[in-house]
Amino acid sequence: MNWFYSIVRVAGAGFPVSSMLVQLQAEIDAEQIDLRISRLEDPISQLHSDIRALSEIIYGMIKQNDDLRIYLKEDDCEKYSRALAALESQSLIDGSHTINRRFECGFRVVDPTYVMYMCALFETSESMEKLYGIIENCSVGQQIDGEQIQETLNLPLSVIGSAFNIYESKGFGICSRIIGQTIYLGKA
Repeated sequence: MNWFYSIVRVAGAGFPVSSMLVQLQAEIDAEQIDLRISRLEDPISQLHSDIRALSEIIYGMIKQNDDLRIYLKEDDCEKYSRALAALESQSLIDGSHTINRRFECGFRVVDPTYVMYMCALFETSESMEKLYGIIENCSVGQQIDGEQIQETLNLPLSVIGSAFNIYESKGFGICSRIIGQTIYLGKA
């Protein structure tokens, strides 16, 4: 079919029908470009059509429980089984399976970029901008306490910890390894 549109483009507007076909081809090309850009801008949502809906449920649980361990209802596990499988295949979540049920004991959101993806969709940009401003302006040797940030920004501590982990992975700081503490120390 590409050959047909190539000929139509060559014919251009010189023929009455070809001008409509050139317009149609331009619209098809624009739609394909939009889809490609969408995949680049939002690769997680492109994994499965239910990812956004599932992510909204997951982020709601993170906000409610302030924990990255998620326990979905059985009917949600069934409804979103393919989306869950897509997230797990990309190592965004991790959990155990049994013969009878996926994620029998829940699952854990293990990739901090997935947490930030959910924040981009469901959190206020003002809170997230303030959080990143605090971390970005952390000087060498400065310590940031996640609990203090949580009080001022009203963000889940697990979200703050995920942001700290992203900066640590870039070599900009160190996260505390003490259980029950969410502390970041700037090193670059």
